[in-house]
Amino acid sequence: MSSSKLRKEKDCLNCGHIVEEHFCPHCGQENIVVKEDAMHMVAHAIADYFHFENKFFGTLKPLLLKPGELTKQYVAGKRVSFIHPIRLYIFVSIVFFLFTLGGKIKEGKKEKVVETTQLSKKQQDSIALATVEENLKYIPGGNKLRDSILNEAREEIAKDTVENTKKNKGVSKLKFGRESWSSLDSTVLAYENKQAALPKKDRDGFVKHYVVKRFIEINQYENPQQKFVEGLLHNVPKMMFLLLPLFALILKLVYINKDKYYYEHLIYSFHVHSALFLAVLFTMALQWVFKLFFPINGILATACFFYMVWYIYRSLRTFYGSSRWVTILKIFFLNFCYITVFTICLLVIMLVSFAMT
Repeated sequence: MSSSKLRKEKDCLNCGHIVEEHFCPHCGQENIVVKEDAMHMVAHAIADYFHFENKFFGTLKPLLLKPGELTKQYVAGKRVSFIHPIRLYIFVSIVFFLFTLGGKIKEGKKEKVVETTQLSKKQQDSIALATVEENLKYIPGGNKLRDSILNEAREEIAKDTVENTKKNKGVSKLKFGRESWSSLDSTVLAYENKQAALPKKDRDGFVKHYVVKRFIEINQYENPQQKFVEGLLHNVPKMMFLLLPLFALILKLVYINKDKYYYEHLIYSFHVHSALFLAVLFTMALQWVFKLFFPINGILATACFFYMVWYIYRSLRTFYGSSRWVTILKIFFLNFCYITVFTICLLVIMLVSFAMT
């Protein structure tokens, strides 16, 4: 219950219903005075923060050191002392993807900046030609020989420029199945005009028409491949939110004889993914610390892998209560199903990234 002062009036400020005691029976809002001094507001915020922090660290211990026990207690009804599984997963996943994928996006942008700061092809050719012309001063044989060599160098540079221009205009062919596409048009409007000029039976189908347009639009970026990868990395966290309910459904089917509700499998799914994400984060932090003194990245990565394998095995045995060998066999089957579902979700996210880039 809040320490704020209760209102003398009995009407709820949120819905207008009569409040007999502290909370509105209709909407649940507490009937307190909304005006408060600054010190009380700061004290309330600090109390909320440390309350969350206490629950967070109180959740970490059973989550990481007693696999499956947190899920077992939470399902049994012991929930006040622990953070809600979805809230825990959202917090951990934000930190996880920020440190793992955020660095790759930043690195890609940094490489792009470096590329743009380099000399253009025309400037490079001019410098190369000037260097050749300077060196020809010291070659004996008169101006005729030097002019011949210089003209030959100019022709080679001009030829190379023409080839690069053709390449940049998209001469390469794209393939869709066994069918080859002609070179990409420079704009969507040019492609649409070309299609409109063709007979109806020779025009591209709906899918091919859409994909070609997207390729043309993506090719307008300075670095299309990097742009697509950035979009894909941004959508990976969304993919995990699609993956977790599917993984819970697989658990429901695999452990159908355990007479557990779907939400119980979903809670286990949130807990196990949160724990594995935290294991990777802790390993990354240790690698960063130890590389300052001596490199043991390979040892830490191996230790993290075996911890994750042990965690999955121990959590399944604790929460579902199966025997040792049954659990091991089900781990192999769950691994196959997880990889299959993960691949499907990844393909869906790739299609979404392609459509939204």
